[in-house]
Amino acid sequence: MNLFKNFKRDLNSRARFLNSNRKVYYKRVFTVVERRPLLVSTSLLGLLLILIMISSFMSRPKVQIEETSLPTKSVETYVIGESPKITVQAQIEKSGVVKVVALSPGVVQSINVEVGQEVVRGHGLVSMSTNYQGGNAFSVQRQLAHVQYKNALDTYETSNDLISKQKELAEKSDKNSDELRAISNQSLESTRSLIGLNNQTLTTLEAQQAEDEASNIGGINDDAILQTKQLRSQLMSGNNQLENALKNTEYSVSDSNAPAQISNISKDIALKQLEIQEKALKMNKEVSRLSVVLAQINEAIMFPSAPFSGVIERIYVKPGQMVSPGTPLAQIKGDSQSLIAVVLLSREMSMGISKASPSTLRFGDEAYTAVPFYVSEEATDGGLYSAQYSISEKFSSNVSDKGYVTIEIPIDFPSTGSTIPFIPIDSVFQTQDQAFVFIAKDGKALSKRVKIGEVLGRYVEVKEGLSESDQVILNRNVIQGDPIKIVN
Repeated sequence: MNLFKNFKRDLNSRARFLNSNRKVYYKRVFTVVERRPLLVSTSLLGLLLILIMISSFMSRPKVQIEETSLPTKSVETYVIGESPKITVQAQIEKSGVVKVVALSPGVVQSINVEVGQEVVRGHGLVSMSTNYQGGNAFSVQRQLAHVQYKNALDTYETSNDLISKQKELAEKSDKNSDELRAISNQSLESTRSLIGLNNQTLTTLEAQQAEDEASNIGGINDDAILQTKQLRSQLMSGNNQLENALKNTEYSVSDSNAPAQISNISKDIALKQLEIQEKALKMNKEVSRLSVVLAQINEAIMFPSAPFSGVIERIYVKPGQMVSPGTPLAQIKGDSQSLIAVVLLSREMSMGISKASPSTLRFGDEAYTAVPFYVSEEATDGGLYSAQYSISEKFSSNVSDKGYVTIEIPIDFPSTGSTIPFIPIDSVFQTQDQAFVFIAKDGKALSKRVKIGEVLGRYVEVKEGLSESDQVILNRNVIQGDPIKIVN
């Protein structure tokens, strides 16, 4: 019982102590709140915010991200650097039917064939002139060229012989100069001996004169002295002339001095000039011959002939009619069966037809590739130029004469390489202020902004934005990042 009382008393004393400490703590807290209310409020709000964030993080459910794979799209691409293609209609000409057209302006003078007539290759179809009176300037030019060529042939041998003789004269003149110098060289020693002899004579005369003058008493030797002086003067004058001649001869006979060099140079110049004349003579002869050939070709333009054996099916002109280049003259059906596709293009397109990449002709579901065997250099149908393709006879039943087929023609312009590429215009996406295309890269569609320029048929020029060998996607159902598979 006492133990319980003591325990109870002890508890009461501890409770009084704790209450007194709690009162002191609460008093201090209230004192801080009264002195710094703003700091306490901010601290409490910050603590509350931290507790809320911790609670939100701990209670947030885990989100499972489901990965969805996009379907792979099959696309066709166009590689930068390929030639652009144009699609046009080609007319079929069967069985070797060819329309012969005028190759130069003129007036039809006569028609030399009739419809249904059989002709061989080279048979004249029409005769034309350059005026209504029947004058033919090309025939006159051919006659003039023939006369000039005949004159060149007639004078060639004579002119060539003259050149040979002039060469021989130049050689002999140089040889003559060498021989004259040799003769002069041989006379040098004689001239030197004569000069030495004269000098000895002068020495003797001088001694004689001195003796005469020493013994000249009363002028007895005056005449002898005078004669000796005259003789010495003559000998000295002769020596001067001989010495000058000796010096001139020594100068002229030396191969290292100007006279000999002038002789050699003169010979070289003469020979080279004659060689030039000989070459000019040969060239004049050949030019005259080619002028005749050219005149004959030009004259033949005024007399169109059959390009092959066949039958005249139609004549398009009549006598007196004025024709221009490209005007149809006659139509010939060849003996041999053939199938030709004729395409009419502008001058720029016809000049740009690719000779390396074949064109593709469509016969229903079948395709046939070929390169043109003929492209006209002048307009053949109004302002259009023609290109002709030879087609295999197996397609003869697929088409009719004068029918049409579709043909894709690659165009090789100087600017269709990788520097200034052309791409199909359908592959370009345009907005109000920009244009872009999709290219295939690492199995995905990647958009590229481009700057476009000139439009050429179904192709457009790309000035900026693409690199060499970029594969431009032609399909318009792709977006950025789509997985793709190239099918072409």
